[in-house]
Amino acid sequence: MGIVIDLGTICTCTAGQRLRPVLARPPTEEQPMQPIVLFDLDGLLIDSEPIWDAAKREVFGPLGLHLTTEMQAETRGLRQRDMVAHWFDRAELQADPDEVEQQIVAAVCRGLERVALKPGAEHAVEACAGVSRAMAVVSSSPESVIRAALASTGLDRSFDAVFSAEDDEHGKPHPAAYLRAAAALGASPDECIVLEDSFNGVLAGAAARMTVVAVPEAADRRDPRYAIATLVLESLKDLDTTVLGTYVSGRSLDAT
Repeated sequence: MGIVIDLGTICTCTAGQRLRPVLARPPTEEQPMQPIVLFDLDGLLIDSEPIWDAAKREVFGPLGLHLTTEMQAETRGLRQRDMVAHWFDRAELQADPDEVEQQIVAAVCRGLERVALKPGAEHAVEACAGVSRAMAVVSSSPESVIRAALASTGLDRSFDAVFSAEDDEHGKPHPAAYLRAAAALGASPDECIVLEDSFNGVLAGAAARMTVVAVPEAADRRDPRYAIATLVLESLKDLDTTVLGTYVSGRSLDAT
């Protein structure tokens, strides 16, 4: 079941529309402005990375490119066009890159009908809804994939907006998508909390100068590069206002 944010009229967003954010209430000295919380999607909220990996093996395999687990990890967090370009640059593939991307996305959309939430996902969304003035999904996936995933998991009513990096000039690890989301929601970077699982996503949030909470997969937790995150958690189950502490604008979220 989706979790509805009861924040009054903050913003509305449908595909192709520009956001017009309106704060539920103005900040005061007694009641500081609440932060914006920006969630990644694949691998953080939903267990879709196995679906993406299977789709890439399904499409690239017949072309002679057999992706190992290590090879799949190289491109985690990238937009699909950037992932496809990565492998076309490294292998002699006799195919049209755009068609390859479309085939992968189509295979993923079929798989999303059975996608599961990651452990702690609903808990994290509910906890953040209680301390934020707005929440959004910021993903490298196409908007159609984002909306299909949210609908299939019941989280489609939990967020005020979705942002896809597919049409940005640069995808993650470039910060463009996060900066665009903050601007659309009327926030400065230091008012935003980013939640990410992949290093490319963590790097994007850090480059945007936002508070970054990393929730890497178990196999990646020892990767020293995650030290650039503000906070590293083992699971979204561990995310609450106490854990977030005093990271945003020098104040505690549970004091708002």
